Amino acid sequence: MIKVMSLASVMLFSSIAVAGLGGASQTVISSESMSGAPAASKDAALAAGKTMIMEINEKSPYELSRSVHYSSNMQVDVNSFELLDSHVTVNEIVTNEGDIAYQPVINVSYEFKARDRD
Repeated sequence: MIKVMSLASVMLFSSIAVAGLGGASQTVISSESMSGAPAASKDAALAAGKTMIMEINEKSPYELSRSVHYSSNMQVDVNSFELLDSHVTVNEIVTNEGDIAYQPVINVSYEFKARDRD
């Protein structure tokens, strides 16, 4: 009976050790651009872009994880997301009517912890 209990204990601890080797997490740094609605002037587009940046800066790590893209091949720690940098640019675009409009684009870089799925 003691041999059976010992064998069961060894098997349990071995399976826990193997499960822990599933892959170490790594820090992933990524970036992306997000576009806002076109505005009639460059100043209005910059103001809209500033608002977009303020909104993304106020997000919790979990909320940030839901706002950006990452590979579905990774197991991601959604509470590890951290915004590293953000800035606004303005693109001049031509509307369907032929008018020039100004579109705010925010570029954000962020990091998070993840590991590859097995």
